[in-house]
Amino acid sequence: MRKCETRMLAAALALAGAMMGAITSAALGLTAQQEQAACQDDAMRLCSAAIPDPGRIHSCLYQYRASISPACRAIVAPAKKRRRH
Repeated sequence: MRKCETRMLAAALALAGAMMGAITSAALGLTAQQEQAACQDDAMRLCSAAIPDPGRIHSCLYQYRASISPACRAIVAPAKKRRRH
């Protein structure tokens, strides 16, 4: 991968991480950098065609949530809390 492509990818993933985790960050106490680190490998492996569009990256990762790492899954598709009756 060329330097220019690598920089563009890093920027796109940083933006995607920031957008994906705006809500989950507060809930999980993670920074955008931590979210990016959690999902970067999965995004590269499964969703490279969606880069650099953050919305498409998130949709792609959500679609492949069964195949992504547990750390990324916690950000992309957090488990719903069960209501106690």
